[in-house]
Amino acid sequence: MPGRAANGQRGPSVASARARLRAVSYRSPFSRRLLREMMSRRALLEQGDRAARTSPLWPGWRSNLHPRLLPEAEGLVDTGALPLHDYAHALNSSQAFAMNLFLPLRLGRSAPFEELLGQEFGFEVEVEGADLEFIGSGDLLAEIPGAEPREHDKLTAADVAIHLRDREGRAGVLLVEVKLSEGGFTPCGGIDSRGNRDRAPCLDAGLFFEDADRCYLRRPYRASRDRRYWSIFRQAHGSLRAAFPGAPLAGGCPFAGDWQQPMRNHALALAMEQDDRVSFWRLALVHHDGNPDVCDPWDAYTQGTVDSPHIYRWAASELLAALGAATGDAAGHASWMRAKYVLDEELP
Repeated sequence: MPGRAANGQRGPSVASARARLRAVSYRSPFSRRLLREMMSRRALLEQGDRAARTSPLWPGWRSNLHPRLLPEAEGLVDTGALPLHDYAHALNSSQAFAMNLFLPLRLGRSAPFEELLGQEFGFEVEVEGADLEFIGSGDLLAEIPGAEPREHDKLTAADVAIHLRDREGRAGVLLVEVKLSEGGFTPCGGIDSRGNRDRAPCLDAGLFFEDADRCYLRRPYRASRDRRYWSIFRQAHGSLRAAFPGAPLAGGCPFAGDWQQPMRNHALALAMEQDDRVSFWRLALVHHDGNPDVCDPWDAYTQGTVDSPHIYRWAASELLAALGAATGDAAGHASWMRAKYVLDEELP
């Protein structure tokens, strides 16, 4: 999970422009191209010259937000309901991207998005709310000692949770992972942890599926209780292998790399259903249209699990009209998003 600024303000300062650029780019060719273009557009706007020198960081996170969304965002940040990432003030912040996309749902006028979801799901739903940096409860995945996180606790947080209700009155949730310029998904840190004394399941997928309780993630060093990822999938599908029939058995644990982050969000959604918090769930990736690095691993994960009918992937521009309607200016919001994030265009 990305770092968060404890004071809810901009992240730590960086010594030089070059260091700042390294800090906010994700070292993939696409991320560097996107950030360069966003910096050029900022230079043109502020100095009238695309080639002028400028920073990859805004003075503060507020500069990253659509004006109509700023009051709602400030209220969430000020109350602690939305912890900010360290680099929420970076031009290419995925958290800011998610805020600009989904905060409109907190303003009302969600009917266009409800219609879009109904077409995707095959049944009608109403949007009852939207939360960012959603954890539900620390007890769901048992990644922390209790239900409420303490300062510096690290736990799975869905970028966005959209709370739904169907025509029969059943509660549901759509958990959304949002990627802007990242070169992939957060991998598992267990294989490299000095506390991991049994790396055999990390290196052998067959052994992992045979005895997933040997996985270091079940009880990391200094954890006070077992994490529930694998028991959640076993409860849902009888066995871990039945939950992931398409997972490759050659090579190491399939959850060591790009599958780790989708798996945790998937487990969170299933745990909410098992805990009777919801009656149905869906999971989705929303990504920058031009990002070539996140679609393949997400699609591979989707194809690897038996729950694939409940997992979606949408390019951001597919959602702009439906989400922007909630601002009261759908066309203006869409135009602002396309210009800011270079959507629907080829990068130089």
